[in-house]
Amino acid sequence: MSKTDGFLLMRRSLAEPAPPVVLPVGTQLVPLAAADAGHIHSLLQFSYAPGYGSLRHDARDWWEALIADSEFDRNLAFVVKAGDRVVGFCLVWRSSFIKDIAVDGSFRRRGIGSALLSLAIEAMRKRGPEEIALKVDMYNANAQRLYAEFGFATD
Repeated sequence: MSKTDGFLLMRRSLAEPAPPVVLPVGTQLVPLAAADAGHIHSLLQFSYAPGYGSLRHDARDWWEALIADSEFDRNLAFVVKAGDRVVGFCLVWRSSFIKDIAVDGSFRRRGIGSALLSLAIEAMRKRGPEEIALKVDMYNANAQRLYAEFGFATD
């Protein structure tokens, strides 16, 4: 197992397609927009609160650092909304690494995480790398189970 500071590195071959994207009724995929940065930041803070990651404290600082990062590509950022509320977010770096994936607590177990994973996998398959990777907290069994269902495995 590949461990880094309490996280497991998981990889998946991109040879096989991801399951189809199915978003729950009442949600929709929307383009990443600066107007949603505060909501996305709050969602990530909520998701990371149990110790599953960290990010800059200030939403504006986070946003500015994100869009300035050489790994950032707006086409690899996926936002799911229910009405005006951001309920899911996934960010994939150009290097084929899933940087962030988060789902609002009240929208979990509805398929949003699965839809975001499928979107990330298919976006990278179109770009041609052999695999996609992510890190997951070694104690986050639910996330590990989801990633394993999508073909991710530890080294």
